Amino acid sequence: MAYADFPYYQDFYLGSMIRDPTVFGRAAERASEYLDMVTFGRLPDGVPAPWEDRIRKCCCALAEAIVTYQAYGTGGAEGSGLKTAETIGAYSVSYATPTESISALLNGETSGLQDYLKSICIRYLGGSGLLYRGV
Repeated sequence: MAYADFPYYQDFYLGSMIRDPTVFGRAAERASEYLDMVTFGRLPDGVPAPWEDRIRKCCCALAEAIVTYQAYGTGGAEGSGLKTAETIGAYSVSYATPTESISALLNGETSGLQDYLKSICIRYLGGSGLLYRGV
């Protein structure tokens, strides 16, 4: 079950990038799965009350990143991703990989989608102890 729903996304997170509730629902499910992974399965036992709002906001931010990544394709087909080079004489075009595309759009660097998703989690949950690997 997703940690955030579409009404929360619109009304409290104030998100406007994702307009379709079905698209948000799918992305929020993937985002919640990612949150479960980086919190080492601590959230399905119950969301700690002081962190509930931050977890929901983190889920919304992750969902936006996932939707943006998917918009640039994952198949690596020609024409997917951002154009990185174009030559006119003997026409040639080069495209960035989807990971490079999303990184360039969201980070301004090429650290990759995983690093970007991790940075979102750190921004929202950094001081919570939920990301701590130890016991």
